Amino acid sequence: MKKNQLNFFKMMLALVVAFAFAFGASTNKTEAATTTQVDTITLTKDKSKTLDRKFSSMGTDVIKVTVPADGLLTMKLNNPKEREIALLLLNEFDTSQLEDIEDFDLSALEKLEGTFNDVELFGYAINSELTWYDPSMHSISVGLKKGTYYLVAYKLDFGKNKSYSTKLTFKAGSNYEKESNNTASKATPINLNKSYNASFNLFDEDDYYKVTVPQAGFLKVYADQKHSTKFRMKVLDDKKKTVKGFKVTKDKRKYTGSVYLPKGTYYVKVSSDMMDSMYDSVSYTLKTSVKSTKLKSSAVKVINKKGTKNDKVQVSNLKAGSTVKVYADASKKKLLASTVSTTDKASMSLKTLSSKGGKLYITVKKPSISESIVLKVNY
Repeated sequence: MKKNQLNFFKMMLALVVAFAFAFGASTNKTEAATTTQVDTITLTKDKSKTLDRKFSSMGTDVIKVTVPADGLLTMKLNNPKEREIALLLLNEFDTSQLEDIEDFDLSALEKLEGTFNDVELFGYAINSELTWYDPSMHSISVGLKKGTYYLVAYKLDFGKNKSYSTKLTFKAGSNYEKESNNTASKATPINLNKSYNASFNLFDEDDYYKVTVPQAGFLKVYADQKHSTKFRMKVLDDKKKTVKGFKVTKDKRKYTGSVYLPKGTYYVKVSSDMMDSMYDSVSYTLKTSVKSTKLKSSAVKVINKKGTKNDKVQVSNLKAGSTVKVYADASKKKLLASTVSTTDKASMSLKTLSSKGGKLYITVKKPSISESIVLKVNY
């Protein structure tokens, strides 16, 4: 499919989702209250639940879903065949917000945009001729916080279809993004050195994560996409201002960002241009770490006297509790010595120094953050 054809398809897909949303919400408020029944279900951790449902006379169905813990919710249309169905996952469902929209057309999009500021669409599953009844669009997985959500199903045609079936699977876990996290104030808190699973879709192109830097050092941000998109990353400070100096490198679908930061709270924003992607949704993983500052050559002294008992490596300007390691090679495969400083200095005895001189590779690890890159020292 050519790029302009793909973009047209995505625009039409967005309209289908918006139409489904407006179709149910634009019905007369009184009529909706009397014809739309909202059932409530509670999901069980690490189990699936199949729901065989019937559409109302309006061609809609609304289910209030209670998620018992933070985790991943997967919703899937079961064997929809060639039936026009849209399944939306929303944070709330209030038909009165769109009661003034009587007919869905392009002029209604402006009103829809205002409504979506409050009603957030977390995910969708669609079966439609527009999508060639593509099975890959029959399901979607969304990371959620513990709480209550609304699953809204729409019949997108006027055929005889009166029912549908969906399977809901919930997996409890803390290694998922938690929607909605599309602003810094709603950022998903993440821990250092832990991978998180997340995704973008046509209605969710921005994700924020809150990270704590426990000691001054280099914040590293690693992202790996399943499919290629126009992917962007940046770091914000505790006042939500962009941090300068954040450098990002790319290797195919992998991105690595780095910036030196003082101790504090920061936000990582990742974004994707889904309209320019070959896919309507793209998953990715995100991981952060804080690396200790590389040692300065002036802070290291190598004492290499005749004989082996007096050979030492002395390191200064340390933070108490730091771990200093001395390696024989830059790849850190052979450890020669290691010590934890109790003051701002550390000293290690070595029995492997050559009388002819050589090279040592030294790192430092501050408490609670990762090991620094190596410092090569000639002696």
